[in-house]
Amino acid sequence: MTFALLSSRLRHAWLRVFVALACLLGALPAKADCTVTGACITAGPRLASVDTGKSALLGPLLGGMLGTGTSLNAVDWNALAGGNLNLLNFLNVLKTDLGVSTPAQALSANVTLAQIANALAVEAQAEAKPQLAGALSGLASQLNGVGGTVRLGDLLKVTADTGSLGTSTINALDMFTGLVQLYNRRNVLTTPQPVGISGGLLGATGVVNSLQLYAQAIEPPVYVCGPTGSTFHSAAIRLKLKMDLVSLTPVTDSLVGTGLLQSASVGIGKLDVYVEVARGQGSLSAVSAATKAVTLQVAPGVSDIFIGKIDDSVFFNRSRAILDSDVDFGTIGSLRAAALGLLPVDIALDIKSIVRGQAPFSTSVTMSGTFPQTRTVTSSTTFITNAANSLVTNLQIRSMPALGLLQGAVEPLVKTLVKGVVTPLLAPVLAGVADPLLKLLGIGLGEIVVTVEGICQTCDDFKLTKAVDKANATPGSTILYTITFQNSGTTTLTQLKIEDTTPAFTTYADSSCGTLPSGLACAVAAKPDVGANGKIEWGITGTLAPGASGTVTVTVKVQ
Repeated sequence: MTFALLSSRLRHAWLRVFVALACLLGALPAKADCTVTGACITAGPRLASVDTGKSALLGPLLGGMLGTGTSLNAVDWNALAGGNLNLLNFLNVLKTDLGVSTPAQALSANVTLAQIANALAVEAQAEAKPQLAGALSGLASQLNGVGGTVRLGDLLKVTADTGSLGTSTINALDMFTGLVQLYNRRNVLTTPQPVGISGGLLGATGVVNSLQLYAQAIEPPVYVCGPTGSTFHSAAIRLKLKMDLVSLTPVTDSLVGTGLLQSASVGIGKLDVYVEVARGQGSLSAVSAATKAVTLQVAPGVSDIFIGKIDDSVFFNRSRAILDSDVDFGTIGSLRAAALGLLPVDIALDIKSIVRGQAPFSTSVTMSGTFPQTRTVTSSTTFITNAANSLVTNLQIRSMPALGLLQGAVEPLVKTLVKGVVTPLLAPVLAGVADPLLKLLGIGLGEIVVTVEGICQTCDDFKLTKAVDKANATPGSTILYTITFQNSGTTTLTQLKIEDTTPAFTTYADSSCGTLPSGLACAVAAKPDVGANGKIEWGITGTLAPGASGTVTVTVKVQ
């Protein structure tokens, strides 16, 4: 008698497999069941585009924080700004490059910035994005000389199952900017390297000739992929702007007109501004599985602004806050005055001012539809104007005892003159210099930029297929069945159990565990006696990652 082995009737009649997931025994699902478990959120620059001016600033700014130059052209920076890559695939590429077993291990490993850039480039190539892949490869080459390492998991906190990240993206520029800030916090422990920038690059040619920029990450940003209640934040940054101003020589008729001075001239050409922006922060308050809507609670960071002079050893000391007493007078120019019948004297014009920001209220932001989506949250549309006005109100000018007997009459006039010159400078300096530089780092004066990269969802799906070693068999011959099991969902599976029974017209001969992926152990837990009929059970312990598969076998004898 010939026995037909693979008839649909027999396959469905005797193959019974049960899966115990997370210690819960249940029937084999017919299809994947997906559950929304959270979302991925970043707080980075998310620049829509990078023009020539921004391109010329990004390299020096980020290079200064690294302690080495980075030189990309505007086309490459634009490719990074528009380069959204699948997050899970990128983590799997990095996992392979590092020789570790899971994305979680890749997140916790110490890696160089060049290794991360290379993994991003590989994923960009796999997604058929050649311009982005080329830009990332070029960036990786420049980063090869950067010593020191980071842990990607310090930037990207993944508390969701990594398998749930399959529909989330990561922006290449957000990733690089965040990594630079993380690297700066972890590896650059001294006063940052100054970067020279022309006023023309900032669009401030009428105000600033050039400036020396010092940038330091007090705290790196934290991006998150996790459930409701997960928190994220932008970087906390300190900037020192040492500016060479367009020379200002105000009219001094009010001084000479007193009749006490035969000549007077004022020259103002310097201004040092210090900015500290605390981290903006937020939390994931709700994710709707039905509408795929994500709701965040977001608050920008507090901005403190100082004019004058702060010792570098104080301002760039991450372990301490900046106190009012740390702010000294800084020289912005000089007064040359000659009293009647006397030689002229040069007197330094020294000023200082302090503005402390107020903690803003949290704002609710909801995004839905196709992701990624970005929102900018501001504490006030007039924040910069208000800050500039407060700097003017709080402006102090150091006394000028060098005026001698004329101090009482002349000094108030000089202070009024200086205040009149400085006042119109402050708003352009904040709006046209400090704020644009901060925005390249993903924050701004009184604002935070947040992006929902995607929704996290887990899909449990355990796929079973059965193969046989021959098409037909005669009584007395044996048949080897191989059962292949595969995790075709997005969730890691544990505590698996597979059950089978001997088919009709056969008796049990043998059973074993076949090929197993790393991390799994298998044993035949139950079986009938040889020559008898009954159930065969395989117990599989360990974790079966998404996409992983293995086999078990059973041999029967045809009666």
